[in-house]
Amino acid sequence: MKKILFILIAVVAGLSVAVFRIANIENSPVFFNNGNWLGCKSLPLGKDNLLTAQVTVFALFALSSEEAIYLFAKRDDKKELLHSDNEYVIQGNIHQLPAKYWSITAYGNDLYLIPNEENRYSVNNSNVKKDSAGNFSVTVSHAKHAGNWLHSPDHNRFNLVLRIYKGDKNFIAQLDSVSLPEIKISTK
Repeated sequence: MKKILFILIAVVAGLSVAVFRIANIENSPVFFNNGNWLGCKSLPLGKDNLLTAQVTVFALFALSSEEAIYLFAKRDDKKELLHSDNEYVIQGNIHQLPAKYWSITAYGNDLYLIPNEENRYSVNNSNVKKDSAGNFSVTVSHAKHAGNWLHSPDHNRFNLVLRIYKGDKNFIAQLDSVSLPEIKISTK
């Protein structure tokens, strides 16, 4: 009986450690931080089991690094967790993301799209409203806004994912240090 209890405790402890390591991507040595964004330039999916499990949590059907790069944000520029009690602004320039296609998508804390009446879930390089220099500003809030707006959940944490498809090779090589869109609490 003691042996079975010991085995059960070992299994529970092992599962707990595994869940913690999978969920703790912010401290993974494979990922880099660049401003608000956490990412990895090369995802050896299927070769590194821990990394594959970590990526699967927020990108179930992730493409290879040759096709797409995924950057994840769960904190603002003050390193506070993104929360819908605040209104945020994502500021950037379309030229700082040289890629065939890119998008910024809002996800609930459960990592599902945030339901909203507008059925608006992301902005991308083809629909983002910008000025003549390419500068854009996207409001992220629970309250509807005109223009570039992403819906945040009601009184809950949320996450943002920046997907970069077919990015310029030099840009991708320097992704851990190039200028990327910033996420700040709105001062409006």
